[in-house]
Amino acid sequence: MLPWPGIPHVRAMAFEMSLSCDDVCVQRAGKDVLAGVSLSLAPGEAVMLRGPNGSGKTSMLRAVAGLASFDGEIVFSRGVQVLDPAFIRAHEIHMVSPEGGLSPRLTVRETARFLGAFYGRDPGESLGQLGLEKQGHLRVGDLSTGQRRRLSLLRLLISPRALWLLDEPFAALDEEGKEIVRALIDIHRARGGLVMLALHDREALPSAKTLFVEAA
Repeated sequence: MLPWPGIPHVRAMAFEMSLSCDDVCVQRAGKDVLAGVSLSLAPGEAVMLRGPNGSGKTSMLRAVAGLASFDGEIVFSRGVQVLDPAFIRAHEIHMVSPEGGLSPRLTVRETARFLGAFYGRDPGESLGQLGLEKQGHLRVGDLSTGQRRRLSLLRLLISPRALWLLDEPFAALDEEGKEIVRALIDIHRARGGLVMLALHDREALPSAKTLFVEAA
């Protein structure tokens, strides 16, 4: 049985942030690697960035996260109020990459405790929600690829933030893992959260926008 047999009641609109990108061109080594991208997300919306490998999907996520140089405009707002991008990137964005940034030497429970201490939050039942409670004693390096992918999502649960930037979140997951990711995203969107996903496979999210990106 999945950790969520259904989407539980959540407090509506915990997040009220919007995002707009206007003609964003991302650079690497002084050269454009992504053609101009424009999009907008209102609270509770998601967008799937699609395109072949090398099209610039990850580069776009990195630009929104403030990890890549770009031309154009990326604006975070709440209603008509424009928000400080440095503050938003430090406190209201999670970016999850395929590597996950996990230490292979820590156990799953040690990883949960470390992230809880880092974010100043109690990890609570987060491992159970990811279907990893039984693997708590295992070292991260001994997990399957799919289990590591699930564990990389732990920070999303421990420290709620308005915008999730997810790079290939369904890769290497079995169907149960994919359902967990979909449930996480559904709950986040129900609270007004924003989601940007880089995808090149056939996975899809109901009611999410689709934007095809291409290399410059």
